[in-house]
Amino acid sequence: MWFLCIEAYFLFLAKHHNYFEVSIFLLRKIPLTMKKTNPIKIKICANSAIFNKYKADAINNSRMLSTNPSETVNHQLWNLVVYLAAATIIIVVVYYIPNYFFLEKAVAHNSALLLNSLGIDVETKIVSENVFLANVKIVKDCTGVQVVAVFLGLLLPVPLVSWKKKLVTLLFLSTILYGANILRIVLEFSLFYLKILPWNLVHYPLSLLLGVIGVFFLLIMTDRLMPQFKDFLFSLLANKFRIFE
Repeated sequence: MWFLCIEAYFLFLAKHHNYFEVSIFLLRKIPLTMKKTNPIKIKICANSAIFNKYKADAINNSRMLSTNPSETVNHQLWNLVVYLAAATIIIVVVYYIPNYFFLEKAVAHNSALLLNSLGIDVETKIVSENVFLANVKIVKDCTGVQVVAVFLGLLLPVPLVSWKKKLVTLLFLSTILYGANILRIVLEFSLFYLKILPWNLVHYPLSLLLGVIGVFFLLIMTDRLMPQFKDFLFSLLANKFRIFE
């Protein structure tokens, strides 16, 4: 995660860097030769003209400082509150309201198919609304839906990104997560079935480690598919520190 933050920091600096300072620095490096017989022709871009205008005219210079700092801080704080509120509502609604019994059955069925192909004879059982892989109960947390809910909450409220890109990114991440979750269950069940590790080690420490690795990989994929998410998060963090200064 640290290299993503560092990369986002340089993107943030490049985005907010003063164009005129760079232009003036480069112009100082260009030797100028003038002849008395030839008139001097200077091409000034629109940004440079505005810059020179404000620099020369003290009255117009006040227009650059017309923004009230308190209004800017309030606007930044409002954007942060709106994003966090939207993300929280989406995460809570997606995780707690739907019934994921269908997903539990799908995860158990696909895990059993893969285990059987590896020579481990396993059957799925459904008792009432409880799904079992052999004698292991598959619950909502086993499906990885909590990770999908978090990514939905983080990505959907991001501004200035098309809904098509958001949906394509989420669909790709969900597909990768589903396949990785099946592999995680198969690995854990195999280690327990073959008596390589006891269930108390397979169920929590190993599962937590694999989950952290999986989320890290999903963050990298998100950065590739929707880089605006990283820039937006970094801008929120920068504004947060600026607000509480």
